[in-house]
Amino acid sequence: MEIRKHRIEALDGLRFFAFVMVMFYHYLFIAPLQGFIPREYAINAFSFGDFGVDLFFLISGFVITLSSENRTPKKFIIARLNRIFPLFVICALIIFFFSISLPMVDPKERFISLVFSLSFYPGVFGKDYFSSVYWTIAIEVTFYIWVFILMKLRLWNNFRNEICFVWLALSLLNNFIMHNTLISNIFITHFAGHFVIGVVIFELRTSKIQPKHSLLILISSIFIYNNMIGHQKWIDSFGVSYDHASLLFMTFFIIALVWITSHVESLGKYYNSIKVLGAMTYPLYLVHADLGFWSHAIFERKIWSIFPMTKQYVGYHLMVFIAIILSFLTSYLLVKYIDPPMQKLLKKWQS
Repeated sequence: MEIRKHRIEALDGLRFFAFVMVMFYHYLFIAPLQGFIPREYAINAFSFGDFGVDLFFLISGFVITLSSENRTPKKFIIARLNRIFPLFVICALIIFFFSISLPMVDPKERFISLVFSLSFYPGVFGKDYFSSVYWTIAIEVTFYIWVFILMKLRLWNNFRNEICFVWLALSLLNNFIMHNTLISNIFITHFAGHFVIGVVIFELRTSKIQPKHSLLILISSIFIYNNMIGHQKWIDSFGVSYDHASLLFMTFFIIALVWITSHVESLGKYYNSIKVLGAMTYPLYLVHADLGFWSHAIFERKIWSIFPMTKQYVGYHLMVFIAIILSFLTSYLLVKYIDPPMQKLLKKWQS
């Protein structure tokens, strides 16, 4: 059996690029449009930053398939939970303490929301996500669970393409005809295309493209494009519109990015820096949205009233800069000093 390394160096850089897209979408596009900061600070071009989430899911389809190679189901799911859960808890606690420092925030309500969100599926209990970005983590975890189940049934490695076809068929039926919420949640049908393309790109690293691969990519592209259209319809309500040709271009652009990046064998001397940024991407994603809100809310609700003179020196662009610095500093400290010893402790406990 061929032993493959469980890391593609260039994908760390692509993950970080996806995060930067999402960060600027949140800070300088959707936040002004939703009224968190003045509308004039919106930069319409950053509307495309939301497609960084689509890019994340494409990368995940590839990386999770790679991670499942040469591993038992138990080792696979333990590796994935070790990767996401400890930092998920720590980042949630950090955001909790930042949020309760704001006026007009109920600590009890925030704590209850945090506890339910640690299940990854607070909606099952009738609760909202503790952070607006957590819904994507739930999608990821659902994908992990399905891969784990299929590995246990000994189907994942032997019938991966067939599984992808069945998943896409169910998703086409549900997304365009049935519109069943339960099916959508259980089988993550709205994002099936993203993960399937990641799986196919993984397959094509070691095999020639065949008609079945082309068909899987074509059908999956329809899902990604359809999601982008759905996002655009929502953005239209804010008076910002882009033509469908631009969305179609973005669909194939992000697919091409993953395809090309997955074939870069090594980044050489640059990888040490890229590896750090790649490691920081997950905690950055978990904290940036809430720290962005906190950064301007702490001034608007508290500091400006206590120290009125600061209003002429601290504008919204500086608040964005503060949020970026806080997010990067927090994430760096976590991946440098907290996560490594925590991973060692987990591995020792699990051995």
